[in-house]
Amino acid sequence: MRKDTIEDLAPARSWDAVASSRLERAPSSISKVVGIYQMALRRALEHFFPDARLEVLGDRSIIDWDGSSDETYYRLRADSEGVGVEIEWLGTHLSFQPGIPAPLLASERRMIEVIVAAIDLRFRGLFNQEITHRFDRFHYLTEDLIIADFLDMVDPYRLPAALEAVRVAALSTYENRRVSTGAILLGTEEDAGGVGPRNHEGAPMFNARLTAIKGFHKLCDGVRTLFLVDRQGELMRVVDVGRWADLVQGSEGLAHPCPRLYASHAKATRSGGHVAVVLTPSQEIKIFARGAMMFSFSNARWRLLDIPSKFAVWREAVGCAGLTCLAESLFQVALNLAEARVGALFVVVRDPVHSVPQLVSLPDQIAAEIAADDPEDPENLSPRLAKRTLHHVVRGRTIGDLDPSVLESIASLDGAVVVDQDGRLLTFAAILRIAPEILDLGRAVQGARTLAGLAASLHGPVLKVSEDGYLTMFLKGRRVWEL
Repeated sequence: MRKDTIEDLAPARSWDAVASSRLERAPSSISKVVGIYQMALRRALEHFFPDARLEVLGDRSIIDWDGSSDETYYRLRADSEGVGVEIEWLGTHLSFQPGIPAPLLASERRMIEVIVAAIDLRFRGLFNQEITHRFDRFHYLTEDLIIADFLDMVDPYRLPAALEAVRVAALSTYENRRVSTGAILLGTEEDAGGVGPRNHEGAPMFNARLTAIKGFHKLCDGVRTLFLVDRQGELMRVVDVGRWADLVQGSEGLAHPCPRLYASHAKATRSGGHVAVVLTPSQEIKIFARGAMMFSFSNARWRLLDIPSKFAVWREAVGCAGLTCLAESLFQVALNLAEARVGALFVVVRDPVHSVPQLVSLPDQIAAEIAADDPEDPENLSPRLAKRTLHHVVRGRTIGDLDPSVLESIASLDGAVVVDQDGRLLTFAAILRIAPEILDLGRAVQGARTLAGLAASLHGPVLKVSEDGYLTMFLKGRRVWEL
C-alpha cells in the first residue's frame, strides 16, 4: 500500500485489520473472522438501504471452512411473499425486507447481490492468494467498490480513485468558497471527442493527490466543464461537457428524465461505457452512467436512484387518459426543483369533482371567473378573493400550455399544485386539507409537506420535493419510492 494513502484508508480497513489480527491469534478457526465480515455485510446493506429491515433467521456458531476455494459462498432467493430477499452466507441465514410494503425493484435486487458478492470477495481475499487484484480491493472504501461492481466497469478501481479525489475536494475551499468539480471516465481506449487518439506521456493519475494543487479546484466547475480521464486512470484534458456529449453521442435527447442542469452529463454516458463523477455546488456527489443519473451521495450515504424504474411507476399511476406528457412534465419539473433545493408538492387527482372540495378550500380553487367583489369598495379586494386574482395568470391553462420555467415558478410557492389527469391546473400555492386520521398517524414524526402528501395521495398520485433534494412518490396513503 502507498504510504501517502494509509491515513485516508484507515477507516475503511478497520474491520479488515481486526480480522487479520484474529487470524494471527487463532489460525485454526475463522469463526470470529466470519462474524466480523457478517457485521460488515450488515453495515453495507444498511448503508445503501437505511430503511430496510435485516433479520437473522438462522446462524451457525462454528464455521468450518479451509479458505482454499475461490467459489462464492452465498446464495440469494426471493422470500415466500415476493417482497424481500433471503440471503445465505457462511452459515448465516438473513431476511432482507424493504422499508416500504412494495416489492424490491429489479435494480435493488441486483444491488443487494452486488453488495453480498463484494463482501464475499473481500473476505475470500484474506485467504486465497489466487484471487486477482485481491489486495487492490483493500485500498478503497467498500461502498465505492460496490458501486463500481454494480456499473460493471472495465477497470473497477478508476471509479474509487476518482471518488476519493472529489471527496477530498468536497472538504476543500478556494478563496473561501466550496468547490465543485467532476470527471468523465472514458470507457473506450480513445477520446472520440478529442483531437488526438492517445493521451500525452507523463500524464498524472486522477486521484486524491491532485487535490493538493490549489489551481486544480478552478480548472473545471463540474457543471459546464469536466476533466477527461483515460482508461489507465490518467488525466487527459478539460472538456465542455455539453459540447463533448454532442460530439460523442450526437444530437438525440435522453431516454430517461434527468435534472436539467445535468442532462449533458447523463448524455455523455449514453454509450461507450463512459462514467461521469460530479461534485455539485451543493456538495453532493453524483454518478452518471448508461445515459442516466445512477447514484447520489448525500447525508453520509450512497443512494441507488434508478430514475427509469421509478419514473415508470409514476407514469403508470398518473395514467394516459388525458394529457400524454403530464407524467413526464411533472416529473421533470420535480427533478429540477429537487436539484435547486426548492420544496414543492404535486397532486394528480383522479376525480376532481369529488376530491377537490375535500382537499382545497374554496378561495384556493381556480374558478372559471372571478366573482364580483364588494360593490361599495371595488378598488380593494377582500381577503377571500385576493388570492383568486393571482389565478388569472393560469386560468384555463393546462400543464402542456405552460413553459417548464413557469411551472417551476408556481410550484416553488408555498403550498401544492393540484391538477387532474387531463392536465388542467386546478390550483397552485394551496394549503391542502389534511384528514384527522392522517394527522394522528404521523404528526410526531412527519413534516407538514409529508403529511399533506400522504393525505392527498388518497385521491391520486403525489410527488413531494424536499428542500434537501429528495423526491418522494406517495399513493393510496403510503410512500411508494424515494430518490
